[in-house]
Amino acid sequence: MTARAKTETVALDPELLATLYRGPIELEPWRAFLRALAETAGCDNAAISLQLSRKGLASVTLWAEPPAVDPEVARTIHSRQAALGDLDPMSNALKRTGEILLLEEVAPREGLERDEFYLEVMKPYGIAQALGMYVAEPGGIECNLGLIAHSESFRFTARHKALMAALRPHVQIALELFSRIQRDESEIGVLTSTLDRLTIATFILDGRGRVLRMNRAAESRVRRGETFHLVDRRLAVHGRTDSRRFDRILKETLSDRIDGTGRSNLVRAFRCADPDNEGLGILIRAIERGRSAPIDASPGAIIYATDPAPGETFEQIIATLFDLSPSEARLAGLLTQGFTLTEAADQLGLTESTVRSYSKRIFAKVGVSRQTELVRIILRSVAILG
Repeated sequence: MTARAKTETVALDPELLATLYRGPIELEPWRAFLRALAETAGCDNAAISLQLSRKGLASVTLWAEPPAVDPEVARTIHSRQAALGDLDPMSNALKRTGEILLLEEVAPREGLERDEFYLEVMKPYGIAQALGMYVAEPGGIECNLGLIAHSESFRFTARHKALMAALRPHVQIALELFSRIQRDESEIGVLTSTLDRLTIATFILDGRGRVLRMNRAAESRVRRGETFHLVDRRLAVHGRTDSRRFDRILKETLSDRIDGTGRSNLVRAFRCADPDNEGLGILIRAIERGRSAPIDASPGAIIYATDPAPGETFEQIIATLFDLSPSEARLAGLLTQGFTLTEAADQLGLTESTVRSYSKRIFAKVGVSRQTELVRIILRSVAILG
C-alpha cells in the first residue's frame, strides 16, 4: 500500500484548494475545507489538529463536523486529551513533515483496544479508522491533518494517501499564511494599545489615504463630528479652507513617500483656520514605504491633531510625534535650543560618542540629515501642535 501511494497521483479539485487557502481568514478556520475534504475522500469526518509546539502545549482541534457527543462528555474528552496528549499514537508516529500514516499502521487493533489515549479520546469521538499527515511551517505552527471513519470496516487506500500527498505543499503554504496573520494581529493589538495611551488624536492611513487605525482620542473626535469625518474610509476635514489644505498636504506627503523624494519634508503641519476648527493643529507624517510592499495597502501616513493647549511638555510632544525615546527626546530638545553635540553631552552627562549615536537615530526618525533641518521641523511641528 505504501509503495503504491508513492507513485499514484491525484488531480486536486480547484474548489478544494480554494477552500484551503481561504481557511486562514475564516471565522472558523478551515471549516469549509475540512467539509470538502471529507466529501472528496468519501469518509465521515476530517480534522486539523494545530499546535505551537510538539511539547508542552495542548493542541487545538478543528473539525469538519463537531463529533456528536454530549457537551459534558466533550469537556471530559477534551480534559483527557490535554492530560494524555503525549500519548497520542498518531502524533507520536508522525514526525517528519509530509509523513502520512494509517491508524492501523501505527498500532494493531488489539493494541489500540488497550491504549489509554485511544480508549479515552479517539474512540469516544467515534474514530474507528484514521489517516493522518503531519505538516509544519517555518514560523513554528505544526498540524496533523486527518481523515476519519466511524466504522472499522471502512478502508483508507493508497488513493487517499495520494490525495493527502498532493495537498501537502498547499497545506504548508496555508499554514504559513495563518501564522503570518496571527502574528500581524498580535502586533496590531500592541500598536492599538500604544496608540490608545496617547492623548493626541492619532490616525494611521494606508498609502491610498484610507484609515487603517484610530486611537480612542481620534475615534472620539470623529464620533462627535469635531474637525474630522470619514467618507468611504477616507479621512476628511470639515471646512472649505482646512479641507483643501489637508487634502493637498496629504496627497503631497503620500506622493513623496512613493517616489522617495523630499525626505526632509516627510513631516507637514498646519494650524486650522476655518471657524469650526480654529486653533486645532494638524500634523501629517509619512511612513517610509518598504521596498517589499508593491501595493499601497500598508501604513502610509500618521495624522496627529491636538488643541492649542494639550497639557504636554515640549519633550513629550516631540517624543510622541517622532517616536523618540525619552533620552532621544531630551537630546532633540537641546539640539533645538542650539546646543552643539559636545554641549549636549555635558548637559546630559553622557559621552560625546553616545550623544552622536543618539543624534543619528533622531535624524533617521525625523527624516533629516542636518541639525538645521531638525530644528526647523521640530519647532514647526511643536508650534503647530503645542
